[in-house]
Amino acid sequence: SAENFAQVSLELGGKSPFIVFDDANIESAVNGSIAGIFAASGQSCVAGSRLYLHEDIADEFLARMIKIAKGIKLGDPQVDDTEMGPLCTQGQIEHITHQVALAQDEGGTVLVGGKRPADMKGLFFEPTIIECPNQNMTIVDTELFGPVLAVQRFKTEEEVLTLANDSQHGLAAGIFTRDSARSL
Repeated sequence: SAENFAQVSLELGGKSPFIVFDDANIESAVNGSIAGIFAASGQSCVAGSRLYLHEDIADEFLARMIKIAKGIKLGDPQVDDTEMGPLCTQGQIEHITHQVALAQDEGGTVLVGGKRPADMKGLFFEPTIIECPNQNMTIVDTELFGPVLAVQRFKTEEEVLTLANDSQHGLAAGIFTRDSARSL
């Protein structure tokens, strides 16, 4: 396009990985992960929608994250105490609902959320965290553009780098560690 002076407009999908190593500040990483996926109801191309947790901290991390996710107040985004608003279209709700069901069929475990709130009208979907037993699940590399987080555990730096880079989507990534050399 630059050679032809053509205008370009791109709609880029994302499935951004967040990596949390065993030396990370857990509270900071949980807060960053919550904001990374549930801000704007997950409707961001750079949402941290894939979470890779070192196996030594995964249980504690998930317990903290689930507790926060369960307490997120859904509602009108113009009301001060609302923490997460609705999705934009009915099509998104249908796509997300289908992908969550498919993830369960493929062996994923819904740790929190996974459905529309029964007591609310509108295009709301609960903050959802799904533990994924492997990288080959459809939800791991399908952009949902909603409040759904796919979580996997890892053992080594080499393993998680392979997993994080195994995506047809790019755009962003997050790394939580106290080791600046590792983060680079």
